[in-house]
Amino acid sequence: MTHILHRFLHKSADERGAALVTILLLVAIMSVGAAVAFERLGFSIKRATAVKTHDQARLYALGGEAMALAAAEQLYRTNAKLLALAGGNKGQVVSYPLDGGQIDGALSDASNCFNINSLVAVQNTVHIADQAAMQRFVRLGAALGLSDFEAEKLAASLTDWLDSDSRPLPSGAEDYDYAALSPAYRAANGLMADISELRLVRGFTPEVRAFLAPYLCVRATAEPIKLNANTLRVSDAPLLVALVGKGLDLEDAQRAIAERPTGGYADNAAFWRHRAFAGLTLDQNIRARVGVKPQAFDAKISVSYHDARVELTSTLALGDDGSADVIARRFGVIY
Repeated sequence: MTHILHRFLHKSADERGAALVTILLLVAIMSVGAAVAFERLGFSIKRATAVKTHDQARLYALGGEAMALAAAEQLYRTNAKLLALAGGNKGQVVSYPLDGGQIDGALSDASNCFNINSLVAVQNTVHIADQAAMQRFVRLGAALGLSDFEAEKLAASLTDWLDSDSRPLPSGAEDYDYAALSPAYRAANGLMADISELRLVRGFTPEVRAFLAPYLCVRATAEPIKLNANTLRVSDAPLLVALVGKGLDLEDAQRAIAERPTGGYADNAAFWRHRAFAGLTLDQNIRARVGVKPQAFDAKISVSYHDARVELTSTLALGDDGSADVIARRFGVIY
């Protein structure tokens, strides 16, 4: 009897020990689960806070864009030469403190560039190569130091990318050329929406893009851009050479810009009267492509807000009445 009781008590102790181990194991599992749950909760809170911070920074950037629109209209309407008088090459730079950060903005004239989309003309919704524009592009490349052959190849490839047909121009590139690449793709056969698309066009290597980028831009239409005589920089002289063509060398173009009157040119007729153009017979269409008012502005806005940073670049187009509209918007680094 004693032996049976001993076995019973011993068995009960074993069961109690097993139950204790089981409880301890459950507590450990629950503790780990709770730790993981709290960690996930903390991560979710941080993520939600970061998203909210980024959204607020983005809204501040859009607010900066709205201020840039108002500033662009003010510059156009009150004093068309304000950029030239106020160091227009650097543009208008402003900074505003925020509760938790700062917003910085720069507004500069974006009129002085070669519109890539102007390489084609629109006829009944069809884009066809504009030979005169192609020649202007070739002259631009030559003024920058490219050989005529290289500039012609770039102009042809770029025009083929934009025109509506699939027939390659001499030295150009169409679907067949891009289909042989890996990965393969097709020519757009339409206007560019952003200058970053240049990376897809044959011949526009990173080196070529970096070389030409300061002189190129993309607008929503195929219309050539009217240069602003009052904000042209000496380094922009190749754009003037490309426009005028034969008879104007780079040195004369630089002189016309460098010798701009202190108060700027009153009108384009005053600009064309500069001695650099003496003896040149200029078509009225060429003369009309230089003005003394900005046609577009670039607004570069940077927002630092707590741990978020937002970069916004907007292109603002100006109508004949001075009204400004956003025609392109690109958000940059956000981290």
